[in-house]
Amino acid sequence: MEIEQYVQNKDIDKLISLKGKIFSKLQSLNSEERKIAWEALNLIANSGSFEPSIKEKNYLRSLLWHRLRGVRNDAWKNLELYKKFGIEGVERTLTANSDKLKFSAWSNVIEMINLGFVSKEYVISVRNSFWRLLKSRIGTIRRKSWRLFVKLVSEGIFSLEDKERFKEFLRHRKINVRLYAWSAAMKLAALGFISIEELEKEIEQILWISKLKKRVGYKARDILEKLKHK
Repeated sequence: MEIEQYVQNKDIDKLISLKGKIFSKLQSLNSEERKIAWEALNLIANSGSFEPSIKEKNYLRSLLWHRLRGVRNDAWKNLELYKKFGIEGVERTLTANSDKLKFSAWSNVIEMINLGFVSKEYVISVRNSFWRLLKSRIGTIRRKSWRLFVKLVSEGIFSLEDKERFKEFLRHRKINVRLYAWSAAMKLAALGFISIEELEKEIEQILWISKLKKRVGYKARDILEKLKHK
């Protein structure tokens, strides 16, 4: 593969001459081809010898919305390149309609802040967009979003003023969503987001689940055991 050869030789001029081919490889189904294409583009960006056109910038930005998770994730891993190329509009992903796209964005929101794509104040202002992920119909997104929520609390994106809305999840009609909330509550209590006393007032919301002879019952009993030792 000629691109790989030029990447190894760090031949910037050759890589720039092949930029059209490199751009197309960024959405290849082959993960190795994508990896090499991103390496090539990073070399070009670091050289300072190339300024992408508006069309090329829009194309790169569109990869953050790509339907294929691998392509989308690779794009997010290269946010520093987006900064070097001066690509704007990245923050729009935080309020995307698709749970998949939105989760990708919120998973990288701290880096977005650190790189200067958005201010922390802006992220806080659109945090309502995140809540839906906590009850997403996609199981993996729902599970990972609860872990992410704890991190966002620790980073100050969510604060005490969001506590009452969080409590609603402790009473959520869907058992699995309720259990995720209670599991997160243990960690949130350690962060000072909610107190053990407040959780004890909601205890009936999980107590009846613990009596079920199913996997959810086991999980509820485990949470109650941990709560007892807090």
